[in-house]
Amino acid sequence: MKNVILASPFQCRMWNLHDRIDCHINEKTCKAEIDSMAKHGQLVPTLGRPLHRDPNYKIELIFGARRLFVARHLNKPILVDLREISDQEAIAAMDIENRHRKDLSVYERGLSYARWLREGHFRSQEEIARSLKLSASQVSRMLKIAQLPAAVTGAFDSPLDLCESWALCLVEALEDPHRRQATLREAREIGNINPRPAAAEVYRRLLAASAKGRKVAKKSHDEVVKDSSGEPLFRIKQASRSISLVIPTEKVSHEALANIRNTLAQLLECESARATASNEHRPSKDWRHGSSSALAECSATTA
Repeated sequence: MKNVILASPFQCRMWNLHDRIDCHINEKTCKAEIDSMAKHGQLVPTLGRPLHRDPNYKIELIFGARRLFVARHLNKPILVDLREISDQEAIAAMDIENRHRKDLSVYERGLSYARWLREGHFRSQEEIARSLKLSASQVSRMLKIAQLPAAVTGAFDSPLDLCESWALCLVEALEDPHRRQATLREAREIGNINPRPAAAEVYRRLLAASAKGRKVAKKSHDEVVKDSSGEPLFRIKQASRSISLVIPTEKVSHEALANIRNTLAQLLECESARATASNEHRPSKDWRHGSSSALAECSATTA
């Protein structure tokens, strides 16, 4: 049975495993909640448990960090569903609460999962998945997102702006050493801008930088591209600063060669446009310390 009480918000503290990032709970981010509580009061209680050995606080809140901030801001008592529950029960209750909320970010969820593992509340990500009735792949994705470097999350006005698809694309880019360097360089430059660009623009710039940092893997021998039956179609030859497609004359007509030329031109034009879009936001070459990357040459020849 619920035991919902009114408590002083100044006698409550948050559980150390709560899932909000404290530095992003402020008057600006909680404006809607402040207006709502001032007008309508607190509609949904937080969940808390009694503290027995803390001289400064009487209640530990499992979730409801934003509601606690708002109650303190308005100097109003806070509604608390007070229970005696274990850490494991608290984690389960917090996860159920999260599934009904749309504003909890994937980054916050990932940080929570990582902290649970680090502090020994779960022995593995598989155990988290079983406990929360999630797929192992979903937990794995959240943990990867939690490992995003501070430079990348700091490029956004708030890391809470990162949606899952954006975060996973950036994780993938950072796994490649060349793309990682380009992405982190761009993230640091964006991080020096005040105010930050909109979240979608930050993501676009980071993605453009990561694409520009992608390198073509140098092969020690020519690559022969074959058709579905295993017959050779053409050969890709790599030199230090160029790539050539060698196509036997008997394999290509004038019309096919024109199509190859047009398709290749469109692909390289798109690559050039992405690089230009990224550079438009850089004040000067000096600010970039002269960094640049050459677009690979590609030529179609007949032999």
